[in-house]
Amino acid sequence: MRVENQAAMTNYNTKKTEENRDIVGKDDFLKLLITQLRYQDPLNPIDDREFVAQMAQFSSLEQMQNMNKLLEVFTGTQQVISMFAQATNLIGCKVKVDNGEGEAKEGVVEAVRFSQQGPVIIVDGKDYSLSDLLEVTK
Repeated sequence: MRVENQAAMTNYNTKKTEENRDIVGKDDFLKLLITQLRYQDPLNPIDDREFVAQMAQFSSLEQMQNMNKLLEVFTGTQQVISMFAQATNLIGCKVKVDNGEGEAKEGVVEAVRFSQQGPVIIVDGKDYSLSDLLEVTK
């Protein structure tokens, strides 16, 4: 079985981008508020309590978006740590990996290191991504 982490992450990121198009952001909210103030009736201006409530909503929206960003970073970090922990469990195991030429190579995982693409297992002195992993035996 081949591990396809890159494809899964690409699908996740694409889905998130599509979902974000339907969400009204703080910029949209601020534009609405400015438009409302610009076109209000000068003889019947907006109630100050209503204005303060809208500003509180804006502030709350901004705080929730900031918290959401932090949560996404935390979740991503947790996922990377989990993948690295799984990779370290492979040290000393016999594995089959795709050598990039369509052939399976057997060897023992000597070490694990972290790269920008995620955890990398080292088999017979050569680096392999976890997505190159085909089989693991003890």
